[in-house]
Order: sequence, then structure tokens, then C-alpha cells
Amino acid sequence: MLAKIRLITFTAIGISLCSTAQYSFDLNTIHNIHLINDIGGKEEFNSYSMANKLFDVTYYRLDLKIFTNPNYLKGHVTISGINLSDSTNNLSFDLMRNMQIDSILINGLSQQFIQNDSWFNIHLKSTLKKNENLTVDIFYQGLPVSTGFGSFIFTSHNGVPWIYSLSEPFGAKDWWPCKDDPSDKADSADIIVTCDSILRVGSQGLLISIINNEDGTRTYHWKTQYPIASYLISVAITNYVQFSNWFKYSEIDSMEILNYVLPEHYESAITNLPIVVDMLSIYSRLFGIYPFAKEKYGHAEISGYAAMEHQTMTSLFHLSESIVAHELAHQWFGDMITCRTWADLWLNEGFAQYSTALYYEQKYGKERYLNYMRTQLDKAMNATGVIGIPDFSSERALFDENRIYAKGACVLHMLRHVLGDSIFFKTIYTYANHPNFKYKTATISDFQTICEQVSGKDLSYFFQEWIYGERYPNYLYSWYWDSDNHILIINIKQTNNAQYPVFFTMPLDIKVTSNNTDTIITVWNNAKAQTFAIHINEKVDAVLLDPEDWVLKYAYSVNTFPPISYQLDQNYPNPFNSTTIISYGLPGKAKVSLKIYDILGREIETLASGVQLPGYHTCEWNAKHVTSGIYFYSLTAGSTKLVRKMVVIKLPR
Repeated sequence: MLAKIRLITFTAIGISLCSTAQYSFDLNTIHNIHLINDIGGKEEFNSYSMANKLFDVTYYRLDLKIFTNPNYLKGHVTISGINLSDSTNNLSFDLMRNMQIDSILINGLSQQFIQNDSWFNIHLKSTLKKNENLTVDIFYQGLPVSTGFGSFIFTSHNGVPWIYSLSEPFGAKDWWPCKDDPSDKADSADIIVTCDSILRVGSQGLLISIINNEDGTRTYHWKTQYPIASYLISVAITNYVQFSNWFKYSEIDSMEILNYVLPEHYESAITNLPIVVDMLSIYSRLFGIYPFAKEKYGHAEISGYAAMEHQTMTSLFHLSESIVAHELAHQWFGDMITCRTWADLWLNEGFAQYSTALYYEQKYGKERYLNYMRTQLDKAMNATGVIGIPDFSSERALFDENRIYAKGACVLHMLRHVLGDSIFFKTIYTYANHPNFKYKTATISDFQTICEQVSGKDLSYFFQEWIYGERYPNYLYSWYWDSDNHILIINIKQTNNAQYPVFFTMPLDIKVTSNNTDTIITVWNNAKAQTFAIHINEKVDAVLLDPEDWVLKYAYSVNTFPPISYQLDQNYPNPFNSTTIISYGLPGKAKVSLKIYDILGREIETLASGVQLPGYHTCEWNAKHVTSGIYFYSLTAGSTKLVRKMVVIKLPR
């Protein structure tokens, strides 16, 4: 039988603990990026939008003509927007130079322009005033050079042309002029594509019309009236076969789920894709009604072992349940709420990955959820780098599966345990429906604020260590049953292979087995070494830390409790500038004194004094009031005295 006692804060009994350090990370300016699935060789890694930051895009109209013999694209793109600067004589947008611009009009008047490697500048004939509206028409043509993960692909299947785009993160400018910046969403968009009449075109929103032209081509007109980022606009073109499922999102309203698949894969798709109806129901309960219900959801098959959450019509190669669930979740987290910069990518990928776990839990039960999360925990153990500070060395590094996807999901898994189910799900729902972010953009800081507002807790420690810290804690734990006093003494010592954080503050579940009964007790672990004393009436037979794997960690128990001898560890870090951590171990109950001395033997400070229980203890010393130099710290316990040296180095201000 299993009994659970959930104590969000557990106060250790009869323990002298020193103060715990508070850590923060000074973030520098972070630029943009994102990735999905590399389908080619190494390409130029061009991560920066050169478009005017003070130009607010309100509308895109893409009118494209696609040729396949030879492969070619001719386009007329209209961009409407508002000038937010006080005044300007120049406008710039993103477009790769191999796409040749023929002419540019602003409000119907021809303009001079200069085309650069990945952007172009328009020198205006008259000065734009603040809040002035304007419309830019760009006429251009060329053969897109696919970069990143397949930004624009001409290929074929069974001899039939197959063209599709996958713009994330920086590939939109490979095939159409735009402001290629996730922070600026257009309010609406029209995507009009003319191609060979044997082909079908899939894109965003609703299909407004299909026109049969006299020259053997057809023109497809798609329109979305929801805000959309440039990288979420897509085309998928081949001789697709079409089938639909329907999602009833209210008593009187239903939405089409439109599927475009290859003829040779139709039977597989019509068997596997209807599961998305259940997914939509589950996510709508958890996050709010599907955000683009007035238009559609759908899938368009592409090649390249890729999947991408294009708004209202996901592009995907594989029909596995987990991929379909992941991409659908992006319609809330990524499309409806878009990461404001690529430094906030966790809000897209970590959330979609974790949503897959929530789908499994709702569909199949808690054990399926835990098993899925254990696979994410295993992958996250191999993660390097920092979630909130992007690795710009390559697109693949930016979208590292272990760090952004797996560890990103694990962070939400752990946040759920920190907050508890009720508050956690209320937090996610509040975030997904908050008017400041819904159909807009958000940062990690925005999400932290929502978490703290809903929970009433200061979660800075959690975000600092898991979003801006590296790796995970290694827990060394041991336990001792004091039969005379009916006290279970649990010692937890923590190590971390990264420079930051020095230790992780987390609630830890401990399963205590007594007389064939399991009890879960939650302790608050907020020091590098900590001892807990817990009253247990029955003899304790076994102790297991984090039995359901709620924490990303490595945990191992030791049989030597209490320590066989007194221990005084080397302080960490050493040398240090302001604060350092000192840990020590006691083989038995003892009267302890821990003091700091300068090189002349003068006492500087007493860190600990009094009777302490067996186990490991930790203290922090703040050296802000002393000068640089060599210092000693001394542990006296009974007749034992241990001394170590440390070095203070004050950095110039």
C-alpha cells in the first residue's frame, strides 16, 4: 500500500543550517534563431534580420508563380505597415540577393533601391512621418537557394514535381521579401500561388478560390485573418490527394482538419491521421479552444524527414503519433504565442515537447506520461549549454534536441512538481489565454511572471538554475534510523559539473518504506549539503529519493552513514571573488565550531556554532568585507580540528 504526504516545505528537525546563497545570471543582449531538421549539407548561417525594427508589418500578400521546367519563381509581394520611427527616408526588408528585384512601388510610386546579400534598402522620395501607413509592392524573380533545413525545395515523387517551403528560422527571405523577424507578426496574409494544373497547393488559413487559367495552370488563393509570423507562412505543392476529418469545438461549431498527402501514402494517412481529433480535444481542454478554429487545421506531406508547425497547416514527413501531437501543440505554443526572439525558443519547442507528454497522460494514463518523460530525462542528461542563452555556432546547435526539446520538456515537468497539478495547469491555461500574449509574442521572462502571479511564489531560483544554468544535480544521499528517538536522519549532498549553478534548489520526494507501507515525504533541498530529521514511528526499512523521477538528476545512495570520520571539504569556488560554499561532514552528534581566520591567525568570522546532528552540512561565507589574500577556515568538533586554505581575489570595479 502507498501513502503520500506532500509537504511543499519540510522543516528539518534539530538541525543547524547556514544561510543559502542566492544566485543570478547577468544576461547579455541575445539575438535571434531557430531550427527543426537538417536535410542537407552545411549552409550559411545567417541569423539576423536587417528589416527596419521601427516598421510594424500589418499585412502580407504573396502572389507567386511557380515554374518547374526549369525550376523558377516569379513573385509580387505586398507589405503593408506603419512607420513607428519619428521620421525616416529609408526602409529595409529581408530578401536573398539571388532573388532579383525588378521594381519596387510605395503607395503606387516607383522607388529606388539597393539590393544587398540578404536584404534590400529603399531610399524614399519623401520622408515618412511617425504612424504613417504605407504599402510596399516588390516585384522579383529567381531560383531560391535552399538554406538551413530546406527553406524552399524543388524535388519530385514518382516523376511529379513536389515543391515546398520550410522557412524556420531564417529561410523566409530565401524565397520572398519580408521582415524575417518573429517579433513582428502581420495581422493577416494572403497567399496566392499559380502552378501547373495537375498540382494542388496547400497554405495558411482558408482556401478562398481556385481559378483554372487558360494556359494550363491553376491559381490557388489562401487567406488567413489571424496574426502570423513570417517563418510560419508556407507553401506545399504537388499532386496531393485530399481528405478531411472534423473537430467539433462547441455544441454548434465544427472545424475542418484538411489533409494533403501523396497518393501513394493515402491509405496510411487515412488510417493514422484521424487521431488528431482526440489530440485537438485534449489540448483544447488544457490550453483553451484550438486558436485558429475559424479557419482550419491540417497537414501537408513533405519530404526530408522534417516536420514544421506552419500555422493552420503543419508540414510533415512522418505520421507518428508523437510527431503529430508535437506539431499540433505548436499551434498554441509557437504559432498563437510566438517566441519574441530565438533566445525564447524554449517557449516553442520545450512546450510542444512537453505537451506530447500531457497528451499521452490524458489519452493513456499517468504511467504512460511518466514513461515518456523518463525518455526525455535520459536525453536531457546529455544536454550541454544553457536553454535561455542560444548556441549560435550552428542552427543544429541552436535547436539541439537534448537541450531545447528534451531538457526543455523536463523543465516544465519539474515546474509542475514545484507548483502542484492544480496551480501548474492553471498557470499554463492563463499563459495561453493571456491578452498580452495570445496571437502575439512572449519572452521567457513573460512566462516566469505569469507563473509567479498565478502561484504567488517567487520562482526566480527555479528559472535561474534550470533556464540559465547548466547540467543537473548529482545527489549523494544516505539515511540512518535512530531507533532510540524514532527519527529518520537523511543526508543529501549535491554536486554539479557546471560552474553555474553551484547547487540546485528543489523540492525532493523521498519514499520511506516502513512495515510494508510506502510514504512519500517532500523535503525542501536548498543547500549543497543538507541533513533532515523526520519523526517516523515505525522502523524504516528503505529510503528512495525521487521515486517517480520528477527531477532531472543523477541520484545514488551510500551505505556509510554517518561518515566514518570528520570531513572538511575544499570550499567552492576557490579562488573566489565574493561568496563561497564550505561543506563538512560529522560522523556523530557533536558540538561544532566553524571559523574563518586571516593569514596572521586573526579570527574574522564564525559561520557555525552549536550542537549538530550526524551528516553533511554547508555554509556560505560572504567575503565582501575583507581584502584579497589567503584565508583559513577551521572546523572544531569535539577533540577534532580540521583546517583548510582558501583564496579571495577581489576583482577591480
